Formats: sequence, C-alpha cells, structure tokens
Amino acid sequence: MESLEGVFKLADKIKFGEIVLVEYSPSFIPELMTLGLMSYGKSRGLPVIIDDNFDSLHVIQKHLEFLGIKEDFRDALVVKTGGKRNIGNVVTRVKFVSEPVIYIRNYEEAGRAVFSKVEKSINIVLGLERLFSFVSSVPEFYAFILALQSFLGNEKRKAFYLVNKDIASLIPFNPLPELERLATTVIEAVPTPTSGIFTFKKSTSLDLLGKKIEIPAGVIRWK
Repeated sequence: MESLEGVFKLADKIKFGEIVLVEYSPSFIPELMTLGLMSYGKSRGLPVIIDDNFDSLHVIQKHLEFLGIKEDFRDALVVKTGGKRNIGNVVTRVKFVSEPVIYIRNYEEAGRAVFSKVEKSINIVLGLERLFSFVSSVPEFYAFILALQSFLGNEKRKAFYLVNKDIASLIPFNPLPELERLATTVIEAVPTPTSGIFTFKKSTSLDLLGKKIEIPAGVIRWK
C-alpha cells in the first residue's frame, strides 16, 4: 500500500492543464479522494477549488461525519451549481438552467472570475454526471463536451473529475466514452473492504500508465 507522500509524488507527475477522470462505483471513493486532494493541495501550497454540483459536497461532508471525521471545507474555494447547502468557502454561484447553452455561458463567466485570481490550483469536480442528466439531445450533449474540452490545457488548474460510472452509464447520453477521450489521465477506482485500488488506464506519463496503487481507507483521516 502507498504512503500518503508516495501518493502525492505520483500526483506531482500529473501536469497542470491536464484533466483527470476518476471513475468509481458506489463507495466512499469520492470521500477518500476529496480529502486526499485537499491534503495534497495544502502540502504543495496550492489553493483547492471545488465544483459542487447539486449539493454533492454536502453529501460527502455528511458521509465523513458518519465515519467520525469532521471537515468543514473552509479551506476550499467552492463554485456552486444548484442545491441549497453552502459547504466550504462558496465564492460564486452558477445559476443553473436546464438549457445547456445558457448554463455553459453562466459557468464560463463564473469560472473565469475564480480562476483569474489564482496562479495554480487543484480543481475537484463533483457531481458532473448529474449535469449530463439534463441533456436531451445530441447537440446539447456535444455543447457540454465542447465546453469541458475548452478547459483542457488551462495551466491554472490540475483538474480531477470524480464521476460515478454507474449513474453515468444510466443517463440517456452516457458521457463516459467522450470524457475518457478528452481526459489526459483516466483512473479506475475500485473499493475493497479496507482500501481503494486505483488503476491508471490512460496517462501522459509513462511512469503512471498501467500503474495500480492501493490506498488504505485510513488515509481519509490523514490531514
């Protein structure tokens, strides 16, 4: 099993401007990864920006409470879409509308304002699959994909999209194949009773490509 610093050194190999897609099944993987990435940002002196779609961060916070971990996410800059629970340092709200083209414009305006204030950052995106559930046509679907694609190469962020693959695969327009195409790194996360196993299915780093690491569940208690 990997040590915390060992995991962080692997994350260092991911370049700024990359999009990392983390695919997981129902488990505490997103809780583990969100806390881990918060710790990673802190250890590297980088601000953490969380895209909180439809109260996904609230669910993570409550799950952590049941695990005996209190985290208020006050150190995270939160870009919030939908939902009612303000968790962390909410710096902007993106008005959600079911018309993708209008929502994308709203998000891009909010995103520019937030990222213009940082030089480098760790960006955690939660609940992306829920946004795709509102897509009702092929043009709308590719409007979303092109919007995400426009962030590729943005060196102000090292982005991690945490996607529940079971939910995504049930959406009429399953985003996973296109997300896997545009992502520079794809990680498959599989839970075990005592750990999470992470496999790098795609990577720009030959050191990471095909690599499988096991992270103990206790890592979520490390700060």
